[in-house]
Amino acid sequence: MRHRLGVLAIIASATAMGLAGVFGRMSTPPGAVIGEALTLGRMTVGALGMLAIIVVGRRLGALRHTRLSWSVVLGGVFLGLSLATYLSSTVLTDLARAVALHYLGPVVATVLARVLLKERPNRTELTSVLVSFVGMVLAAGLIEADPLDVTERQLLGDVLAAVSGVLYGAALLCYRYRTDMSSDVRSFWNFTFGAIGTAGMVLLTRPDLSGMTAQHWAWAVGFFLVCGLLALGLLVLAGKHLRAVELSALSYWEVVVAMLLGALVFGELVSPLAWAGAVLIVAGAAVAVGSTRRRIARIPANPAAVPPEPAG
Repeated sequence: MRHRLGVLAIIASATAMGLAGVFGRMSTPPGAVIGEALTLGRMTVGALGMLAIIVVGRRLGALRHTRLSWSVVLGGVFLGLSLATYLSSTVLTDLARAVALHYLGPVVATVLARVLLKERPNRTELTSVLVSFVGMVLAAGLIEADPLDVTERQLLGDVLAAVSGVLYGAALLCYRYRTDMSSDVRSFWNFTFGAIGTAGMVLLTRPDLSGMTAQHWAWAVGFFLVCGLLALGLLVLAGKHLRAVELSALSYWEVVVAMLLGALVFGELVSPLAWAGAVLIVAGAAVAVGSTRRRIARIPANPAAVPPEPAG
């Protein structure tokens, strides 16, 4: 695995993903909840963009001859459903809280990778995830929140964000399978099955798009490109080159980005505890990267000594 490439990919992906709340709010008419429809567009544009990249790169043969598996299909479906519920939550509750609950996902992925893939994170790696998770809780203001001061709309947003977190964790786990598949082909199928899963949600919820103006659609197009093709394509690339524990710790950078944007763009209050949480997130990511670099340095030069990746 190319560790440095994976680290750069997840940082860039998390930064672009952190913009999703801003793009989602600016794309949504007042009073509307259209996260499913926006995510369907996000996935569709991503699939078409990856197909264009594959065609230009003359890699249609690789696309036709690549064997699909359950992890490829479910990875796309889980991600599509996760991002749809998350985007809807951002217009119902605080942006920082929505992204924090969404990031229950990396913790779920780390636990499942330990149980299903037998990935054995050491104490340092587990500490990095714990530090990042605590930082996320502080950055989101979950400790300071008053349960009695939550409206029904905010509660619905919190529930949707938590559901998105569980689905996101399942998607991250799926990316640890089939690392034999090239990133461009995997990204195309990821977007395609994500679009199919999200289309099912759209058929069930039938979001009302009648209030969208030209300005809303302009923000939506930017959302499709930046938070879709760019962010999710890089996420697949990162999942191929990083272990679940490291992917988890570095993914929390999105929480910091969302917190800063919520304060700068929407005037959301950032408390001293939230700033402390942001520092912990960065510290947890640094610990994870350092631990993995030391582990890589100890890997034997003989490739046969390195255990193969799961092929499911």
